[in-house]
Amino acid sequence: MYITSADQLNDFCSRLHSAKVLAVDTEFVRERTYFHRIGLIQVAGNNECAAIDPIQLDDLTPLLELLKDPNKTKVFHAARQDLEILVRLCGQVIPPVFDTQIAAALVGWGSQISFAKLIQKALGKRIHKTETYTDWCRRPLSQNQIQYAIDDVRYLMPAYESLLEKLKELNRSDWMRGEVAIWEDSATFALPDPQTRYMKIKSLRSLNPRNMAVLRELAAWREKVAVSRDCLAKSIVRDETLLEIARKMPTDVKDLSSLRGFYHKEIGKSGKAIIESVKRGNEVPENELPTLPESDGHSTTRGIEELLSAFVQIRSEELKIEPSVLADRKRIHSFATHFEQSINMDDHFLLQGWRKECIGKPMLSLLNGEVGLKINPSGQVTLIPIK
Repeated sequence: MYITSADQLNDFCSRLHSAKVLAVDTEFVRERTYFHRIGLIQVAGNNECAAIDPIQLDDLTPLLELLKDPNKTKVFHAARQDLEILVRLCGQVIPPVFDTQIAAALVGWGSQISFAKLIQKALGKRIHKTETYTDWCRRPLSQNQIQYAIDDVRYLMPAYESLLEKLKELNRSDWMRGEVAIWEDSATFALPDPQTRYMKIKSLRSLNPRNMAVLRELAAWREKVAVSRDCLAKSIVRDETLLEIARKMPTDVKDLSSLRGFYHKEIGKSGKAIIESVKRGNEVPENELPTLPESDGHSTTRGIEELLSAFVQIRSEELKIEPSVLADRKRIHSFATHFEQSINMDDHFLLQGWRKECIGKPMLSLLNGEVGLKINPSGQVTLIPIK
């Protein structure tokens, strides 16, 4: 069903009021805008599927009320971008959420699995992603495009049911609840702090603290403008130009216009605001100048990370999941660094939720010398207590 009228939307949503689970997907474009330009919202539930056209509908309230219902599980695949769109439309997070990509990783089907591979694994069906590069905001949409979009939620629902059973079978339902908590936290979807955006600019470390303070103000100004105009930040002023302004610290618009790489129309629009940003950065007190955190140059004792990595590999083989699902190299390095530098471990990622018993506490026991690794005659590596 392709929904383009308020009556169609009301009728469809009323039929889904009794649904306990909704499979949800979106189609969007995000090439020249700060926010996603939503083209379609697909929903399945109670054995019905529809593609809802937000471009032709002025009011999505019936749908948004369904999504906000805390008694309905919303199922997505690779949920982040879909949720960024829907949380913005709803004005709130929409728990409870189930992400089939995360669930697939937890049952051993692979990390970051694509939707096509998920459907093949869960349902034994091959689907072809032929409309990946469609401009979903252009109208009219073809029947093939609409059907392609609807199929995403048509197949998502049985894939969810298959994963739910697999999680129960492996006693990993609690793991799943812990992993999707991030999608139910409003902080996940907060806009980035403009005052931190300068840290994303390459060659930042070539600046001294004063120039860095100027860059911080410039990047914050650009970020706010990008949000207000709904455009890419680099389309306002490029990173390289911001760096050059921060180095030269011009005091008037005339000086600004002499710099290379500037969009001259932007000088007319924003020249004064840019000069004001330079001035603010130049007036930051010495004791408040930004300093970048040192890159984590701590070199752990030789062999420690290799030992922990070996243990992670052992556990992943036992659990039949990819090692990175348990702990990637960055987490392992962080864990070893915290231990060696006597940093409080209680809040470490690997000592939270299901990972605490599964991987974190055994890793801590290894580092404390309470257990060791033993290779059995069969070649299997196991943990043994050290007396």
